[in-house]
Amino acid sequence: MRWIENVERFVFGAECLGCGSPSGALDPWLCPECVKELERESTIDVAPGPDTYSLYPMRPLTRRLVHALKYRGISGMATYLVKHSASVRCGLLREEMSMFPKPLYFVPVPLHRARYRERGYNQAEKIAAALSLALGGKVCRWLKRKTFVVSQTKLSKEERERNVAFAFGCVLKKPPLSGTVVVVDDVFTTGATTSACLAAFGRDFPLPVKVCTLLYDEPASAVADFVADNQMEWKIN
Repeated sequence: MRWIENVERFVFGAECLGCGSPSGALDPWLCPECVKELERESTIDVAPGPDTYSLYPMRPLTRRLVHALKYRGISGMATYLVKHSASVRCGLLREEMSMFPKPLYFVPVPLHRARYRERGYNQAEKIAAALSLALGGKVCRWLKRKTFVVSQTKLSKEERERNVAFAFGCVLKKPPLSGTVVVVDDVFTTGATTSACLAAFGRDFPLPVKVCTLLYDEPASAVADFVADNQMEWKIN
């Protein structure tokens, strides 16, 4: 009964981005129960592969929040998710990065100009900025997007690799003498995008290169996540 939902929103305020329930105690986008759920998810250490780290596993709640970051114009969600990550505060990521050669260079995966105009910002840059503040270091736009690629969500691992092959270039003329590069993106699935970014640096790049994303989405669940994202788009529209 939609009229009841409208009355609840009027009485209690905006709705929670996690569960959709009207609430007068959002923090600032989640109700208290969803905040607790996010904290539980953040305690799970996620390392999809060697030198690769994710702050959260892909779950219904974390998927909705990253969807809000990418498609609902809520750019502040990047900082919110980094701040709420136990891995960043006192867990695996902080421990590992404390041992990396300094300084840390957080390099966001670039968006194509067309997507940037559509979205108004690059979500990877927002994540990189939040990580640099939390862990120390600086954001460096050392990669450029050379080609426009289709959405990766419905593609197989092999199709993803072909889709992003040669999609990125490195604009860094002279690498620094010390430090660690951390390539930053929103979601890690098969690693095709970040692998293409690593390839852009070249085999002779002198610094160690790591990868950090907000979410790890196991390839087997990626299609289901695509359907869920589209359902959220339909509800918004």
